[in-house]
Amino acid sequence: MLKKIKYFLKNRKLKNRENTFGPFTKGVIYETKNGLIAMPYEDMMIGKHLGFKGSWNLAEIESLKKIIKPADTVYVVGTHVGTLLIPLSKECKEVVGYEANPNTFWFLKQNIRMNDLKNTRIFNFAVGDEKRSITFYQSKINTGGSKIKPVHDNIKYKFDNPEEIEVPMVSLDQHIQDNNLPAPDCILMDIEGAEYLALQGMQQTLKSIRFLYMEYVPHHLKDVSGITNKTLLELIVPHFDKAISTHTKKEIDIRDSSNLLLDFLNGLNSSETSDDLIFLKN
Repeated sequence: MLKKIKYFLKNRKLKNRENTFGPFTKGVIYETKNGLIAMPYEDMMIGKHLGFKGSWNLAEIESLKKIIKPADTVYVVGTHVGTLLIPLSKECKEVVGYEANPNTFWFLKQNIRMNDLKNTRIFNFAVGDEKRSITFYQSKINTGGSKIKPVHDNIKYKFDNPEEIEVPMVSLDQHIQDNNLPAPDCILMDIEGAEYLALQGMQQTLKSIRFLYMEYVPHHLKDVSGITNKTLLELIVPHFDKAISTHTKKEIDIRDSSNLLLDFLNGLNSSETSDDLIFLKN
């Protein structure tokens, strides 16, 4: 009941924003430490934070700056509007970005132009296991939470009545080959539960990259993908030597056994705690 009240109040605030900005408003531009960022005016998650705090996820950006090299080609899978892509484009040779949501992809294009980026290529595709069409939820209040249709649906994914659309999906391995794209040195992935599908389609690519940075959210794994930690790790562990939790700074050696990492993730699952994980090669 409390969650339903919370979601009702959020939708009420959304209606107030619609009345405030007017029916012809496309978005809002924020001048932030991430760069100039235009976003849908309805967004009361990242958009609100940018408006009142002037930044988004600076700690994450600073962590990545320490391991990204100037000669790197960085792939960002799940760019959203570019709050990560834009500042990191200044730290590397080239960025290749993928964003499934056509609404936020439009804003990403404007943000790249406003920040005068010259080393960025972007694609309006979901990244998954193969080339096909997939059902997708376009969230309004938290556009960064837009996602593929969950295997096990829940009110927390549909409370703002997201539009349900079909979007094109590509396999990263195949898309790189078909379009003669540069091989990535590292991959940053934040795709709201579709990580399992994306990992299936990038097994060749994972063999040669230096590190994988990935958001880990227990309910996404369980509800959106419908898989276990063990199933997820089977697609990652063969390619890397160690994993680092960015929240706890815990470093786990996975060369000989993934059991320690599995225990760590199961602990996050039990406490419903999210984390960002870096998988590296020695």
